[in-house]
Amino acid sequence: MNKPRTVAIVQARMGSRRLPGKVMMKIGRQPLLVYLVERISKASALDAIVVATTTNPRDNIIIEECERRGIPNFRGSEDDVLSRYVSAARACEADIIVRVTADNPFTDPNSINRVVDAIGSNGAGYAIEENLPVGTTGEALTWNALAFIDSVAYSSHWREHVTLYAKENPQTLQCAFLDARPGCNRPDLSFTIDDLPEYLYVRRIAECFNTIDFGLKNLIEVADELLVRTVAV
Repeated sequence: MNKPRTVAIVQARMGSRRLPGKVMMKIGRQPLLVYLVERISKASALDAIVVATTTNPRDNIIIEECERRGIPNFRGSEDDVLSRYVSAARACEADIIVRVTADNPFTDPNSINRVVDAIGSNGAGYAIEENLPVGTTGEALTWNALAFIDSVAYSSHWREHVTLYAKENPQTLQCAFLDARPGCNRPDLSFTIDDLPEYLYVRRIAECFNTIDFGLKNLIEVADELLVRTVAV
């Protein structure tokens, strides 16, 4: 039997309400979106990475950046993100879809590997590693699970947050909620970017590394050290 084709689909748009254009703001001397794509490319479970943006003209800059760097891309609905995922997954013939959001530049490649393995080895329809720092977690689902969610997720909230239906209705899918790895159970930390202070914080963290290929434990250590220095001041 052929190996399932595993594709990370990165949702990205310029129209953030609290920090417009954040996906193209610089982190580690390159656009946040590019930093993220290069980081998750270290996940051995992935066969491809696709950036899924919207048909809104203001997102042309995302397509132009992807084309310039040879990153596969797709355009779909701006508001119906679930529909965008379904169309992108169908277009790239994905059997397993890893959901990634462009405001999480420190998404952990090893977490991606873990959730994909849970689907491949345990037969889960949806898998997520829980209690990691916010913005680092990997989550994945099969094409069949994604198509099922698309058929039953009627509320705008479910369609905006692609996997929320699975989390709220685990009985309808075979879900794997993985325990955090030892030393990584730190839901008190957050590396997601919603506003300017969070962007400045994440950019400062990134400057502590001379590579994008750092482990989650290293990231946690740096964040804790930075907190200690800040409190001391």
